[in-house]
Amino acid sequence: MKKFVTMVTVAVLLVSASAFATDAKEVSAKVRTAFEKDFAKASNVSWEAKDNFYFADFSVNNTKFNAAYNEDGQLVATSRTIVLDQLPIAVTQALNEKYAGYTLGAAVIELNYERQTSYFISVANGKQVLRLKATANGDLSVENKTKL
Repeated sequence: MKKFVTMVTVAVLLVSASAFATDAKEVSAKVRTAFEKDFAKASNVSWEAKDNFYFADFSVNNTKFNAAYNEDGQLVATSRTIVLDQLPIAVTQALNEKYAGYTLGAAVIELNYERQTSYFISVANGKQVLRLKATANGDLSVENKTKL
């Protein structure tokens, strides 16, 4: 359960990292060095420090990314927003089978955490909006449910 809570916390903070900018001077040299090694082509980098983590919001080749590092400079997670067409085929098939009567949101959050990739997708029908988590092999689970 602690692993799941950590993953959700990191995911939320990654997505919202750009909302709370930190001066780059406040980011430790260890973290900056690791980031520059991991993302040598990054541009427009902004940082946030929160709860012993550093969050970078940046672009590579006109694609926005987020990365989370711990205080030791270890990359903990990355995320980016993708479009539905970029989902793995297994995820697309599972969505089409299980949520055929739903409208899929245009954007998807792709989260890489502990060497596993998850996709967070919103789907809606006239009664509810679901926030789904999908694994690359097409396993789907409901993370959040909101009635309309």
